[in-house]
Amino acid sequence: MTAIFAPVLHGEIETPRPLRAAGGKIFLTGWCLAAGVTAAPSVRLVTDAVTLPMSSRRERADVAQLLPAEPAAAQCGFTIEGTLPAGVHLARFEAQLPGGTWQAFKQLTIVVEAVPFGAVLDEPISEGTLRDRVKVGGWALDPASPVQELTLRYGHRRIACVLDQPRRDVAAAFPAIAHAPRCGFVSEDFLVAGHGPVRVRARLADGRTVISPTKVTFRVDRDENHEPALNLTAARIGLETGRRARAPGTPKPADRPLNILFILPGSFASNSALHVAALADELVAAGHAVAVAVAHDKETLAHLDRPSFRGLTHAMAENDPAYANKRGPDVIHAWTTRENVRVLADKLRSRHRARVIVHLEDNEQQILALTTGRPLAELALLSDAELDRLVPADLSHPRRSRGFLVKCDGVTVIMDRLREFVPAGKPCVTLMPAADARAYFPRPVPAEFRAALRPAPGTTVLFYHGNVHASNAAEMRELYAAVLALNRAGHPVTLIRTGLDRVDFLKELAGEVAPFVLSLGLVQHHRHLAPLLALADIFVQPGAPDAFNDYRFPSKLPEFFAIGRPVILPRTNLGTAVRHGTDAYVLDRADAAGIAAAVKALRGDPALAARLAAGAVAFAEKHFSWRRSAETLASFYGTLTPS
Repeated sequence: MTAIFAPVLHGEIETPRPLRAAGGKIFLTGWCLAAGVTAAPSVRLVTDAVTLPMSSRRERADVAQLLPAEPAAAQCGFTIEGTLPAGVHLARFEAQLPGGTWQAFKQLTIVVEAVPFGAVLDEPISEGTLRDRVKVGGWALDPASPVQELTLRYGHRRIACVLDQPRRDVAAAFPAIAHAPRCGFVSEDFLVAGHGPVRVRARLADGRTVISPTKVTFRVDRDENHEPALNLTAARIGLETGRRARAPGTPKPADRPLNILFILPGSFASNSALHVAALADELVAAGHAVAVAVAHDKETLAHLDRPSFRGLTHAMAENDPAYANKRGPDVIHAWTTRENVRVLADKLRSRHRARVIVHLEDNEQQILALTTGRPLAELALLSDAELDRLVPADLSHPRRSRGFLVKCDGVTVIMDRLREFVPAGKPCVTLMPAADARAYFPRPVPAEFRAALRPAPGTTVLFYHGNVHASNAAEMRELYAAVLALNRAGHPVTLIRTGLDRVDFLKELAGEVAPFVLSLGLVQHHRHLAPLLALADIFVQPGAPDAFNDYRFPSKLPEFFAIGRPVILPRTNLGTAVRHGTDAYVLDRADAAGIAAAVKALRGDPALAARLAAGAVAFAEKHFSWRRSAETLASFYGTLTPS
């Protein structure tokens, strides 16, 4: 039998790399020839999702000069044009040999970026400034999911809109999107007073929230709901947003740089993520390679202040956790025992010879009990199958979490009390949290901005940032009750609040306390909170010693102390370490009665308030440092060997 030898293929993809396809559209150029064959071969692009044929042939005089002995060199150029679905694709470039078979000559990765959410305001104008009190309209379209709720935002205003309006023009422009024909919207009512560039904010059917700018600005000076003296177009009074450099000096360089992977149970928009990001930045500065994997919403990485680490999703970490040195992680740091973290850590551990460290920052079983509304004793009686149905991926499984801790190589805890949950003999280290010193430092009260809030004479301003959930709902109600009691007693107090309310914790108290609370909603970029905190006279952390508070370290406390105000807190977690009357105002129980008494004491004793403000800063400088915590962590990594 005569052997058949396939000709050798020569070729290159010349589109700049990395290969990206914005909106799914791809256009590639290159050249390919088969050695000794007179005609240039057909070329195609093969991915897991689709195969794209060659679009056109191009002359290549340069290749003819490079390979003068090849008869097909002058005609071997090609283009490939088409559409790929969003995602990361392994692309194989193949050429057709004279016998009809296809053979690969190049393999590359193509990143396909999805068509972003887009919105256009085009009624009555599509560009410029609109000054009239009219209804407005336009269209909003996301390629993957229909819009379920939409508002227009300008200045401090929100205008709700009616959806499902026909838009044949948009349907013609996006024929592949099934919901494009009904993507129009119109405002429910006429514009109200306010000014600023218009943004469209939409909640999609798949749960995402997206925002798109427009080319229109609204400038409506008056409406029937505002007094004539109120000038909504006056010059803005801003907050001082000064920044400081990172901690002076450079971190201790790593003797042996490690590949480190942190695994988080949620997104980058969480307190846990702030802690991990701060540690990760310091570890990178010391020479380690660090990646952080989140369960969802990877785009929230943009909320962090110039992160130096690589952000991943759990799926990305599972499929390709490779680092610059082409190895996998040396250290897998599971940030809590939550189920989605445990599952991914176990998968990666079986694939890489990595040390697995578990971080504890809460009494996870108490959180499960509070969230499900079932006492721990009742949960302990449930079967494995019942627990599997009851425990969601973002909470800790009562039994599997214990096994996870037993198998890990080491444990980190946010406070010493959590060592009670660490298996006997397991290496453990405490990582004290801190505040980002670039944003959180002693700040004076912004007097002009405070005056613009028009507080009553002698008003004391409290500030609390953070979400309300099942675990802290009761103590947050106590804080609001204290605000109401103080105002009723003739001590004017305003509470400034940021964050989301995930449970109804006020109930009948809501209407009465509302005049004394300024709710600013969710502030996505954490560094933007610091100048807002400067508005406060006093910070309060409500709560009391119990199975939840005794095992946690409220993330806001280092920030409270760093800003330089008196801090009121209960005698639990950090409250057991600070000195009453020197570092903070410590209460046996920071309930409504205790908080109200402490605020009155500080209002009536300016010298005490000044002493506690200075003491808070001194305590923060002595005890809170992300660099020191990161150095402790790196040293701890070095003491462990994989089991």
